[in-house]
Amino acid sequence: MNPINQAILESLRAGDKTAGELKDIFDCSYSVLDKALQELIDTHEIEAGWSNDNYPARIYRLKRQQQSVPFWKN
Repeated sequence: MNPINQAILESLRAGDKTAGELKDIFDCSYSVLDKALQELIDTHEIEAGWSNDNYPARIYRLKRQQQSVPFWKN
């Protein structure tokens, strides 16, 4: 897995983020970020959804199985 994909996964472990938030964190172009996000969606690492507010935004989050902490790390 390339470094930006790994960094995106690490960032999303802290919580859901928009593409704009991820772009600001990694200081990369939208085309680079879009490619990385699509790769992660295609490999079922993350999923995309919509925010639940008056100004809908595309939100990226880890798939559920990756969000849970193994019982031995509690």
